Amino acid sequence: MITSKHLLEQTGISRATLNNYIGLGLVPKPEVKRISPTPGTAITTLGYFPDWVLNQVQQILSLKLQGMSMNAICQRLNSASKKPKALNKEDGVDPLAEKNNFEDDLTSEVLEKRNRAIIDKSSIEVNPQESLDVSIDKIPYPAYMINYVFDLTWLNEAAKQSFFVNTSIPERTEDRSLIPNLLEWAKNLSTSEKEVLFTSHFNVIKHRLTRETLTKNISFLNPSDRQLIERCYDQAITPKNTLIQDTNFYYSSNVDQRIIAISFREGVLFTYVPERADANQLLEWLSHRDSVIRTLLNQRLPVLTPLAVMVADLQNSIRICSELPPQEYFQLVNEVWSTLDPIFRKYYGAYGKHTGDGMVYYFFPQPDHNYLMNAILCAGKIREAMKKISHDWSLKKGWANQLYMNIGLNEGEEWLGTFKTNTSYELVVLGQTINICSRLSDFARFGKIWATKNLVSKLTPSERGLIDYGVSRTGLEQDLFVSNSYAQISTLLNKDDPRSVKLMDISSSAVTEIRAVK
Repeated sequence: MITSKHLLEQTGISRATLNNYIGLGLVPKPEVKRISPTPGTAITTLGYFPDWVLNQVQQILSLKLQGMSMNAICQRLNSASKKPKALNKEDGVDPLAEKNNFEDDLTSEVLEKRNRAIIDKSSIEVNPQESLDVSIDKIPYPAYMINYVFDLTWLNEAAKQSFFVNTSIPERTEDRSLIPNLLEWAKNLSTSEKEVLFTSHFNVIKHRLTRETLTKNISFLNPSDRQLIERCYDQAITPKNTLIQDTNFYYSSNVDQRIIAISFREGVLFTYVPERADANQLLEWLSHRDSVIRTLLNQRLPVLTPLAVMVADLQNSIRICSELPPQEYFQLVNEVWSTLDPIFRKYYGAYGKHTGDGMVYYFFPQPDHNYLMNAILCAGKIREAMKKISHDWSLKKGWANQLYMNIGLNEGEEWLGTFKTNTSYELVVLGQTINICSRLSDFARFGKIWATKNLVSKLTPSERGLIDYGVSRTGLEQDLFVSNSYAQISTLLNKDDPRSVKLMDISSSAVTEIRAVK
């Protein structure tokens, strides 16, 4: 047997959702027991479910994520319940066959009640006025997206009216924490309801948001609010189903809400749905995760944000293209991108754009990693991956060509937004940060990684201790590598190199070569 408390913790659903499943006949009513944990203590009332209920609820959540409506789920599970009951071993049938047939525990009265509940529930919930033609622009309920440090990245008009009615959206990312706005909005709620509100948020971001980062980010709050937020963080439990969470939230005498949260690599989307509304269409739409996140990123708020930029370019790509048949050249380029993409994802690189055999990626502040170090670590792994690709193609083609990805790294604070068409979007950063980075990639040769002094100097001393960086100086007999040093690009240019003309606009920039990451 499993307690209701354990069931809710394991699945991440709310008590209201569990009651809904019971009403639909998908889950049996619990067996209520009154127990005393230890002699002399107060008697506690607990509800107990059969062990199979945990798998049943997880199956329901899985079907919802696949886009199936509750009516369809009921019909499917109800249909499964009508399979012939397995016979005993004495009848020549292995009794293990009935192990997964949980419907054997349900009486015909319960099944009849389930069928009646499906009809009754659909007639109550599927109200044309509450039905959704779901898309980002058409969600009629407050909805917003936050990243894993609680900063706002997108919101709809309903959320703006609810949470930002008397304030404007700040320009800088560090000023976009949603916590002060939620505290102001919830100031008339009871302490317990405030805890439900904030805990429902921390449940889905706690695995990425460290307590140290949270404490630093809320240091400006008054002591009582700060203690509330920290208490909610400590109480939060990451559910096993981290993709989607459904929390019941009661915040006025007339309105009972469900806070539906769906998690992505880039952040979490929260939608406040009235309990009386049919949220099936919303849940179906949310189940198409790739489409949802593309749409959200396509409409993210322009923001002034710190970031690191990586520009990488395949050296001698024109010559390689001329030496390979078209199908092999495309095969090579596709192999490069398919190999590098998991590396970018591992270090939270955000896709900027691909221009043939070159590309741009952005690295933004993260709650649990230094985004500057992420960019450096990513560049190091890219260099390692390119060595293997180069070796494999040398064996395949029998040529002497070496494949190099020349990388430039820079950091700054710039405006981030999107350029979009009807079918796609592209993250765009305005300003000099990316221009300098692009020139630095042109400067790099033979797979080298060059970074600006601005980027490396902002690492912590311990992080700088993990990288081997510096500049080679021309000596009398041989070049001498000077560790932990920088140089202006103008002092490193070969005046006879035609590329020098293109680099004159960044000739005063101080740079260093990243030779290795320990």
